[in-house]
Amino acid sequence: MENKFVIETERLILRHLQEGDAEDMYKNYCSKDKVTENLIWQTHPNLEATKQYLQTVLEDYAAGLADFRFGIVWKETNEVIGVIDYMKRRDFIYEIGWVLSDEYWGRGIMPEAAKATLQLVFDSGVVRIQAKHFVGNEKSGRVMQKIGMTHEGRLRCFGQDGHGRIRDTEMYSIINPKYTNQTTQNNKNEVKE
Repeated sequence: MENKFVIETERLILRHLQEGDAEDMYKNYCSKDKVTENLIWQTHPNLEATKQYLQTVLEDYAAGLADFRFGIVWKETNEVIGVIDYMKRRDFIYEIGWVLSDEYWGRGIMPEAAKATLQLVFDSGVVRIQAKHFVGNEKSGRVMQKIGMTHEGRLRCFGQDGHGRIRDTEMYSIINPKYTNQTTQNNKNEVKE
């Protein structure tokens, strides 16, 4: 399948996942409890589970349901080391999520990937991009801040992780600059009671 979007940064290639990516995905993040600790899905028990998940992703691409789901490829090794995904919540709202191999944490990779893809998503007509992280995963919150997101608050008992635990969640968002003045003006015109 042809990639609809391919974006290169200094260290990364951001592209749609491909059939041959399952082994990298499993080795680099899907099989690691440390990586999935703060995610909504469980660690994959074997390579076959990752292959099944990847098949679902490929079907989503074919159906036009995951245009903004990018595999994160480390240029030096040409391995998939993570994913950054923009999921549609409403026609004008998308939610960003990501996963990255723990071997690459602390290197600024997620801000690099997010900054490289945000404008593409905004250019498609999206007004708001939001992100959430579980309380206790402040590193993701720092990524959200680095890419210009604003902290909106804590949602109590809002999310359930892959281990079935109900967790408090922090919410962040960024507004398409094209709409920033419009929303500010609309808020000024609200009727106060």
